Amino acid sequence: MKEEKFNSLQKKLIILIVFLSIIVITAYLDWVAEHPTVGLALRYFWLVFLLNLGLVIPLAFMLLAGNETKIQIETDKKLFLLSVILFIVANGIPIIFYVILGIPPGFFLYIQLALFGLLPAYFPALRNIKYRLTLIFALFAFIILPIGIMVDFAISDIWLGATDKTFYYLSFWGLLMTFYYLIIAIGWKLGGGSKRQTWNIFIAGTLLQYSTLEDFLYFILNGQPLPGTWPWMSNFVINLEWLFGRIPTDLDLLLFCTIITTIALFILFDIHGYIYKRIKID
Repeated sequence: MKEEKFNSLQKKLIILIVFLSIIVITAYLDWVAEHPTVGLALRYFWLVFLLNLGLVIPLAFMLLAGNETKIQIETDKKLFLLSVILFIVANGIPIIFYVILGIPPGFFLYIQLALFGLLPAYFPALRNIKYRLTLIFALFAFIILPIGIMVDFAISDIWLGATDKTFYYLSFWGLLMTFYYLIIAIGWKLGGGSKRQTWNIFIAGTLLQYSTLEDFLYFILNGQPLPGTWPWMSNFVINLEWLFGRIPTDLDLLLFCTIITTIALFILFDIHGYIYKRIKID
């Protein structure tokens, strides 16, 4: 039992390292996107590197989860259909806020993510390894690659002098990175991961990606001083200027990053599951 727990902790640490590595890559790509002087070579190096990991990581997570097929009960099939419906409903959240109301969704974003996480959690178990591999390749080919091409077009617009970066933010942060973690979580589920583990992986990975840790690394990894104040964070998914009652400072953003990162780690290491078990036993 101790060895099993140790291996489980090892896997979670590996997953954490993978997520942090993705954030580092996106920080570099984000910098390249807004600084055409770096040249095409670096632009396509970081973009292609990130996209390739969108295939490699789900396959690796399938193996990390044990590459086994768990028996799917009839209830799971019904819940998967429900999760698909909720996934579609959740996609309406940014449309209502951004398109209709013209404001960021704020904390409703977390409701959207929670609903998104149900899709991989109840994803059907595939017994045939060929079907699993085919599905991962199909998700990569029909979701990751096309959205990656959209990101590249958006970067081209910025390099040509576009001042409205909405298309870039929508394609990169609104679509690519959200589906990126969704497919990673599906890879884990296909490998035999439990529903809760799969949900944990998606939520934790997404929270880390949007914790503003990437924003700090954007400056730090590229040898730039922190800006001191972050006025553009009023356009973040959560209006941080409204949250803090002023233009966020470095310290304000660090506090926000620390809180969200702590929540992500709490979920990734399944501390809530441990607490639930203890309460249930007692």
